[in-house]
Amino acid sequence: MLSNFKILAKKIRNLLIRHEKISNPKLFMTILAKNEADIIEYQLQYHKAMGVDGFIVTENNSSDGTQEIFEKYKEKGWIKEIIYEKSDKHEQKKWVNRMIKIASEKYDADWIINADADEFWCCESDNIKDELANSNSNIIYVDIFNVYPENGDKFYKNDNLIVNNAAINKDIKKQLSPYSIYNEQIHKVIHRTKGYVTIEEGNHSVKMKMTNSVKSKNIHIYHYSLRGPEHFKRKMINGGASVNSNQNLSINAAQHWRYFHDIFINQGRDYLDEYENVIGSKLLKELQASNVFIKGTKVKDFFSKDGLND
Repeated sequence: MLSNFKILAKKIRNLLIRHEKISNPKLFMTILAKNEADIIEYQLQYHKAMGVDGFIVTENNSSDGTQEIFEKYKEKGWIKEIIYEKSDKHEQKKWVNRMIKIASEKYDADWIINADADEFWCCESDNIKDELANSNSNIIYVDIFNVYPENGDKFYKNDNLIVNNAAINKDIKKQLSPYSIYNEQIHKVIHRTKGYVTIEEGNHSVKMKMTNSVKSKNIHIYHYSLRGPEHFKRKMINGGASVNSNQNLSINAAQHWRYFHDIFINQGRDYLDEYENVIGSKLLKELQASNVFIKGTKVKDFFSKDGLND
């Protein structure tokens, strides 16, 4: 009953609060990255082609070439500002909020996507602005789908999206990690700058004045969260250390990082076994038979056709 009331209240609110359409909106993307050199250049090129006008990025103590890639695209004019964040604490909300304000106040962005380095925001029309230009909302929720990491050489060649989590039976779930890539993902948001109040932890929601929110049918996120066992190990150990060092974070924030940091560092468990349990490699045939996956070739087709352009 309460859920139905909320749905009705949202419909009424959206009818009463309608924001002016912007025919050619200025779209900015914020990115927070640490040691993402294997993917970040692809991400910049893909989203530039999808309609992003400019990037505001935060570089957080990378040691793998991420900083140099950011500086290359700063020289090209794509990245408008690089923030060199030296803190070793995980303060995502604070850092993303800072980037949003720069994009809004200094560069007059109309809409903002707050992305992680491993997210590719795909639109059916191949230009995200097409949907934004027709929107009377100020918040657009977008579904995010993990991509099965079958090909460890080129991440973008992987095209199996995990979309049907509910199809996995209990016996299979018991054999997977509690933080497997098959767990349901929380949507992300695209939002206007006008009326912006604050972003929420993880970029899953945003507080706005005069809220009118919708869920997009045409924009989806391909999430390349894992790109091989070594990447998995590094990501969990470094991520766990950063969230553990920030005592102001909610205990619910980045629980998977805390979990794997503990079992790798404190318990000394084998990360290869854990990686197999996270991606379900030993259960792949059963998962495929359950229709967990669908093909998603937007990113694969883009880079197979155009490659990475200098």
